[in-house]
Amino acid sequence: MSSVENKSLLPLSMAALGVVYGDIGTSPLYAMRASLQGLPVSPENILGILSLIFWSLILIISIKYLCYILRADNDGEGGVLALLALLKRKNGHTYKFLFLVGILGAGLLLGDGMLTPAISVLSAMEGLLVISPAFSQLVLPLTCIILVVLFLFQYHGTAKIGSYFGPIILFWFITLAILGVVKIAQNQMVISALNPYYAIEFFIHNGWTGYAALGGVFLVVTGGEALYADLGHFGKTPIRLSWFAVALPGLLLNYFGQGAYLLQHPEAIVNPFYLIAPQWLAYPLLILATMATIIASQAVISATFSLTKQAVLLDLYPRLPIIQTSANKKGQIYVPQMNAILAIGTLILIITFKNSSSLVHAYGIAVNLVMLGVTMMVARVAYIHWHWSMIKILTLFSLFLFVDIAFLGANAQKIMTGGWVPLLFAAICAVIMVTWQKGMEFLRSSYYKEKIDLKTIIDEFNHPNLHYIPNATTIFISDPYDKSGGALLHYLKLNHILPEHILIVSVAIMNHPYISTAERHELTKLVKGIYRLTLHYGFMEFIDIPKALAIANNKKIFPFILDVDQATFLIEIAQISATRRERTLFFFWQEKLFVFLMRNSALDIEFFKLPYNRTVAIGTYCEI
Repeated sequence: MSSVENKSLLPLSMAALGVVYGDIGTSPLYAMRASLQGLPVSPENILGILSLIFWSLILIISIKYLCYILRADNDGEGGVLALLALLKRKNGHTYKFLFLVGILGAGLLLGDGMLTPAISVLSAMEGLLVISPAFSQLVLPLTCIILVVLFLFQYHGTAKIGSYFGPIILFWFITLAILGVVKIAQNQMVISALNPYYAIEFFIHNGWTGYAALGGVFLVVTGGEALYADLGHFGKTPIRLSWFAVALPGLLLNYFGQGAYLLQHPEAIVNPFYLIAPQWLAYPLLILATMATIIASQAVISATFSLTKQAVLLDLYPRLPIIQTSANKKGQIYVPQMNAILAIGTLILIITFKNSSSLVHAYGIAVNLVMLGVTMMVARVAYIHWHWSMIKILTLFSLFLFVDIAFLGANAQKIMTGGWVPLLFAAICAVIMVTWQKGMEFLRSSYYKEKIDLKTIIDEFNHPNLHYIPNATTIFISDPYDKSGGALLHYLKLNHILPEHILIVSVAIMNHPYISTAERHELTKLVKGIYRLTLHYGFMEFIDIPKALAIANNKKIFPFILDVDQATFLIEIAQISATRRERTLFFFWQEKLFVFLMRNSALDIEFFKLPYNRTVAIGTYCEI
């Protein structure tokens, strides 16, 4: 069930404007200029680019994403990892190729969390150059200051100011529309660009140079993946309504307004967005554009945090501390390590590329590859979940793949001039994900399953030297694949104490975003006085073991009374060492990387919200 099902339509549509369309809504700042870069600013080229922009927004956003991709939801949730989990639900696994597509897509989106703030805020601040060339020395410092403050603010969360995002972006889209309408009224010739003939004529006239211009045109749809990733926050109807009622008209009117102005003033290509505005509006427009780009950056950063959380819970990424910044909104989270990586990466991009015209070379190809991967994965969903015929799938998704690949070919030219940046970051993230996933698979298939069986442990220690403690309860946190109950064996060896009640708790993450309270607890009696409790969680939830135990106790799931506030928790900390005696992962350096990730991942006591003063850690040793 979607978390937005019972909420009213208009507030959700307004909120969707601020979060879903913040990124794509700031594209007019740089997309038109980037599309015509290297081309004569002639009427034929202007009309051709406008036609390509129009049909790209219609085909990719309006038809592909809003009509079809949004249907591929995982119990109301969207995004590349939610889609990967949906594919795994059918038989517990998915094809290796689609798995790699999924994790590469996640890595590319994480990289987008650096690129979007850099290019959007920098583009807004370049409005200072239009006001006066004397401000040229202020653009980079002001951009860096704004972004540093934005990343520092993440610790406090956005719950208090989030309600203003929608109205500000609504005002932004209205401003885009008004600026465009004024210029279109002065030169209505641009309306003819709705005819796809001008797009075809553009390619015929410009040849390969025209095809390369598609890399700039793609910038108008780079926020499209947010439609899918934010599906769970707002639902299909609010996202569609806010697009067709506000975002799409505002974008098209502004792009066509820029085109109309360029027909009369080709020299305005240096910054057509700011130059279509009257001079008296320069400073207010600069302030509004800066606010819009900050909101767009915030939306991408928050989406990156959410994606990181999904990757951690789906066992695709090492455990990181995840802080919930709002008591009421579960989506408001903060991941300190990821925030630091994004902040450093964003500042490096700005200092390295120095202006938005250079930065566009690094932008676009990441989202293009994600869109291509999502198209392939949704095609698979259409076959195994929607039960579409192969003819229907091939007919529809061949068109989508053709468009994605056409844009990818144009974006490929950017690799050497900056496009390698998101690709390198995605490759690093993919290596980490594969290493972590394969390393955990090895631990569970060998180390945990090779442990002494729990019944053998109890039989071995069932002798007079074992001290029995009545009315005592000890809770052991263990991996679901651990046959021995975690640190139970070591606990008995060290203390020779057997509490009256032993509860072995394991956490199992399902391929669903949320698990109902009724399905949360699964209790199994192992032997007298020893029980295994499996807690089922979705990949969008926060794990809080003490809270789950308190709920289970209130529901009388246990055959004994569990005092969670007095119980002792035991966790196992495995010390992993990489050796050359046996090849566990693909490469020895990968084994060393897994060891490093294990040692630096969040402890169970933090990740499971265990009480520090009543949790005991017992160390074990394992070689890989």
